[in-house]
Amino acid sequence: HSNVQLMKTKIELTMTIYPWVQMIVFSELAAYGPLTHNAQPMPGPFEEEMQKMAAKHKVWLLPGSIFERTPDGKIYNTMPVINPEGEVIKRYRKMFPFLPYEENVTSGDEFCLFDVPNAGRFGLSICYDMWFPETSRTLAIQGAEVIIHPSLTGTIDRDIELSIVRATAAINQCFMFDVNGL
Repeated sequence: HSNVQLMKTKIELTMTIYPWVQMIVFSELAAYGPLTHNAQPMPGPFEEEMQKMAAKHKVWLLPGSIFERTPDGKIYNTMPVINPEGEVIKRYRKMFPFLPYEENVTSGDEFCLFDVPNAGRFGLSICYDMWFPETSRTLAIQGAEVIIHPSLTGTIDRDIELSIVRATAAINQCFMFDVNGL
């Protein structure tokens, strides 16, 4: 089932209770879940809904990743970055799909960094990407002060993942925001 309406409700609630919030981040595959048959086009209706929410609340919005289906039939695990004006300024495609759960998901090939005025430089890394230290190191070398790491980890290796988050932050001297949907 789609979680988009619930996500919009959570954004409204968050901004009502905490109007000073400047950025909202959802987890990996938050909108439509972990099944590739729910893949959506990008740009598309999901992004449009999230763009409206970002603009309405003047907030940076990282609405989690979704499975993106491209016109040529490829599927990516993709996360948009939406600025407070409601513009999609970046889309990050996960570089390391987690097998066997992301069978037939294509790897992305570009790093994602973006600047938030008066806050800092942010980088994105989705779930299993972090298990390859070169991804976080590259983001840090390119100036990321904060690495946002949405995941959907309900497996027995969650404790290991939390250790990797802490070690990655220490080794690269940056902050890590690990947002787990499970």
